[in-house]
Amino acid sequence: MNKHISWILKQYKSHIWFVVIMVLFTLASSAVQIAYPYAFKRMIDLLRDILANQDKYPNPMEDVNKVLLFFLAIGGAQFLTGFYPCIRAWVNLRFEHSLRMLYFTWVSRKDYRFFQKFRTGDIVTRLTDDLSDFPKISWFLCSGIFRAFNSFSLILFSLAVMFSINVKLTLLSIAPLPLMMVVFYFTSEKLYTNFERNQRAISNINNQLEMSFSGIRIVKSFVSEDKYNRFFDVALARRFKTEMSVVKLNAVLSLIYQYIDYFAQIGVIMFGGFMAVKGEITVGTFFLFYTYLSMMIYPLLDLPQLFVSGKQAFVNIDRLEEMKAHPTFNKEDDCGEVLNAFSGLQFEDVCCAYPEKEQNTLQDISFSLQPSERMLILGATGCGKTTVANLILGLVKPTLGKIMFSGKDLEELNIRSLRDVVAYVPQEPALFSGSIEANIMMANESASAEEYRTALRSAQLEDEIAAFPLGDKSPVGQRGLSVSGGQKQRITIARALIKRPQLLILDDITASLDAENEEKLWLAINKDYPDTAAIVISHRLSTLRYVDSVLFIDEHGHAFKGSHDELVFANKDYHDFLNEHLKK
Repeated sequence: MNKHISWILKQYKSHIWFVVIMVLFTLASSAVQIAYPYAFKRMIDLLRDILANQDKYPNPMEDVNKVLLFFLAIGGAQFLTGFYPCIRAWVNLRFEHSLRMLYFTWVSRKDYRFFQKFRTGDIVTRLTDDLSDFPKISWFLCSGIFRAFNSFSLILFSLAVMFSINVKLTLLSIAPLPLMMVVFYFTSEKLYTNFERNQRAISNINNQLEMSFSGIRIVKSFVSEDKYNRFFDVALARRFKTEMSVVKLNAVLSLIYQYIDYFAQIGVIMFGGFMAVKGEITVGTFFLFYTYLSMMIYPLLDLPQLFVSGKQAFVNIDRLEEMKAHPTFNKEDDCGEVLNAFSGLQFEDVCCAYPEKEQNTLQDISFSLQPSERMLILGATGCGKTTVANLILGLVKPTLGKIMFSGKDLEELNIRSLRDVVAYVPQEPALFSGSIEANIMMANESASAEEYRTALRSAQLEDEIAAFPLGDKSPVGQRGLSVSGGQKQRITIARALIKRPQLLILDDITASLDAENEEKLWLAINKDYPDTAAIVISHRLSTLRYVDSVLFIDEHGHAFKGSHDELVFANKDYHDFLNEHLKK
């Protein structure tokens, strides 16, 4: 089975009741549309027969009333099926919502390699523009397919009536359909290629917008507005060109289909009119054929349009499936053994390499961390300090060796339960649009008021938040633009502390903290979170006063653990590293 058809059937299976409702409404709508011309035919022929043969109709109003009652019944059915377009639009939105949630969930499970390949603007385009409106996926899944099904059933019902009345006239009516299929066959590949190129151009536009607005401060500080205007102008020109190619092709196809059908309509009117004049068919029958032919014009265009919009929707499906199929080493959230507590961490001959690098970033690292132990990781820039944190969190996988967490292999643990006992403060603090309180509470929505105040106090935020006009209800802005770098860093620290983690990982947080605030932070952590183990990545040597041990990573990715005094006398590289930093 075609992969796109299989994908569509899978979506229908997950929304089976909505599909059943759409099928029933479609058939009912088509039947009602067909019934009106047939009722008019009966009325016209009945009136003609009454006028021509009055002796056969002693009570003509009785027959007329039956036809009128038929009209009333059709009118009642028409009122109910009038809701069909609204239901179709509602089901469009249902598919759009469910697909967006489905693929967003898949994207959120991907590892760092995925986000190196797919840029933010591209992902946003695939989860928004590729899903909504004509002729994208959600529209095609319901309106696209069921409009075509409505057209097909309308044509089928019409043909059933028409064939039962006159075969020759019916065959003339459907003559253009094979020609339309031939036209589409020779243009389908060009449609797919043009639409795919256009979607890539839209992704590039969104990437350009995301880069421009996320780095607006840098753009303005370097007076680069004109440069970015030129970049955007080039990207827009590329999109205009690809979009026009799609529009032109669709316009040409619609024109061809329209004229093919017009010629068929003229032929049917002339042929049917000649038969009516000769008396081979009644005036009611001619009216029926003419009305059915008028009704079939747009359905006949809708059927090839299904293939046109299908080709475009298939591009969007492939783009979504490309994201889903991208390999990831992250496991499902419900897989693995649940971790209840942190009782120690061991690295056993761990090596780690990134795909873009030929050599290992970390080489045969072995060390252990005990509960409540505070360990500082030191080393030159790029030696792999942050990689250690990413390995512990399961964000990166070791190429060799084992990582034991509470005596259990990290590979066998449920990653969600592991991250529940670990809190991480990244090197670059990340805040989300919303209030200060919302950013802190997102780590532990069930935290009590006391835990919240303790986290604020430990992160040295209480006094500064009180100075804000709205207090902790103050918005932080997009990516924390409305707060300073130090405040942003301390909000992320409070967010980590409110979890009351058993292992706290702080990645170079001192870059945004002065010496006084760093000292206050450690005094507060020692007081309020005495049992929390900590791994601290820092370039500031003053941090040595607050830790129990040091893990030094040399320029070759080898690691050495011990106390500061032990490493100073036992490791020449560590001694030289300290001297180099003291000179700075």
